[in-house]
Amino acid sequence: MKEDRVSTNKLSVKKLRRRSKSLNRQRPVSSILNTQISSVIHVSVKPLRSARSTSNYKDKKESNNSLSRLTTHQSRNRSNKSVIEENSNKQLTNNETRSISVIKVRRPSSQFRQYSSKSINISNETNNSSNKHDRLGTEKDSDHHDNISNPSTSNNHIINKNWPGTIEDLTNPIHNSHGSIKNKKKENFIEYCCRCSRRRVLMYLISLILIGIILAIILIILLKKPTRIRNIPSLEAYLRWNTSATTVFGTTGLRGNTSNQLSSPFGLGFDSFGDLYIGDRYNHRIQKCNIRNLTCKTIAGQANAVSGTNMSSLNGPTFLYIDTNNNLYIADSGNQRIQFWNYGASYGTKVAGVTGSGGSGLNQFNTPYGIARDPTTNAIYICDYNNHRVMKYFSGNLTGIVIAGGNGLGINNTQLNYPAGLIFDSSTNSLIISNYGASNIVRWVIGDYNWTIIAGSSTGLTGITSTLLNHPTSVTYDPMGNMYIADMFNHRIQLYLLGQSNGTTIAGILSQPGTNSTMLNYPVSVAFDNQLNLYVADSFNQRIQKFLRY
Repeated sequence: MKEDRVSTNKLSVKKLRRRSKSLNRQRPVSSILNTQISSVIHVSVKPLRSARSTSNYKDKKESNNSLSRLTTHQSRNRSNKSVIEENSNKQLTNNETRSISVIKVRRPSSQFRQYSSKSINISNETNNSSNKHDRLGTEKDSDHHDNISNPSTSNNHIINKNWPGTIEDLTNPIHNSHGSIKNKKKENFIEYCCRCSRRRVLMYLISLILIGIILAIILIILLKKPTRIRNIPSLEAYLRWNTSATTVFGTTGLRGNTSNQLSSPFGLGFDSFGDLYIGDRYNHRIQKCNIRNLTCKTIAGQANAVSGTNMSSLNGPTFLYIDTNNNLYIADSGNQRIQFWNYGASYGTKVAGVTGSGGSGLNQFNTPYGIARDPTTNAIYICDYNNHRVMKYFSGNLTGIVIAGGNGLGINNTQLNYPAGLIFDSSTNSLIISNYGASNIVRWVIGDYNWTIIAGSSTGLTGITSTLLNHPTSVTYDPMGNMYIADMFNHRIQLYLLGQSNGTTIAGILSQPGTNSTMLNYPVSVAFDNQLNLYVADSFNQRIQKFLRY
């Protein structure tokens, strides 16, 4: 056989119907019966150049090296392999088209050989080798069968690497170069995608950096932008009261024992319902007054102003304390005891002191005054006025302990001087004491052995200035922590804003006792309703004055 070859071939692939062609190859009947035709592919080869001689082929290997080679590869499931048959019935001329009918058939798996590839021999001879083609008519099948069984013996074979046992979409004239081009395109595409991905990531990072810079610049501009200074009203603007008061209970300058009359009113306090409690000292009772309809009734002691020592009577009550359950603690000063009155009860219970017997023992008082209570421990604190000390009593124990003072009358920081009013400050675990005889307000931390000055003179000096006091009797605080003092002998009420040592007169006229609506006469104590209206026990005027806040 001459080594004449077609240099370049164009292949056209056309899928034919299953019943359109039959196998021309001579095979045993048993093999044909066991063959199942699944598809038929028609392959056309168009030679573009004339055949080259053997000498020309040897001289010009590079130009005549390409034969039409179609490749299929069986990639998966080799149990279902295909046998490819060809049928060449016509003589190919120099410019004619050679047609090959390729039939995809399927054999039973038991008769199917496990080959890595299938081959079809395509004879590309020139038109002057027609005799050879005649011989090929009989030899082609044997050669082709050999090529199928042994692909290495065929120079021209088709291998499909993508579709198991079939020829798949052979559209390129030279499959090898086409495959390499496709592979290169794939590689280029993947490389392009990688480059694009890197570019996108880089662009995202640059965008994020730019956005961060812009936001930082905006933030700096906003922070440097001058803010408007608003005129916020000071605390003093909210804590203003009319200088002219209204008499709500009692009759100015007139003692009396009717329900609306008073005799030397002393301690004041509000319960959770907004009712005002008054220690009506020389009427020996505690009055509960409704500030809305201005009516009063006796809730402790005798309404007819008769004193007594029994559990339903009082003798000269002064200060009082109301707990969160509206229970009442009363300083029954004339009886030298502290009485506990349950809310709504008609009689009280002694919690400290010896009824009618004053003294300096740990179970005795000598004129008890101010009362305070620690809600955490339920301990009560009492100012023992004439013993110059503050006593502490635990619930159910009639014997107390000295918690402040007790070192005799004096003005140094380990002594007290007629302590009167008292408040327990839970935030600092300390007692705020109206040190009446020393004309100052002091703080005594529980467990310490000395006090620190809060207001007034630490040396017991009296005065009329904004920093001095003259026998203060009581002290109270508003919800903001500001302090209010009944500066008794100066006939005024002083306000000390939180953290300040200078007081401001908010009620009364300095050192001028009087009976008109702007004046006070030995005020003893102060209290606030839920609107921060100020109530003053104007003791020597026998009345309760109300100063409206505005």
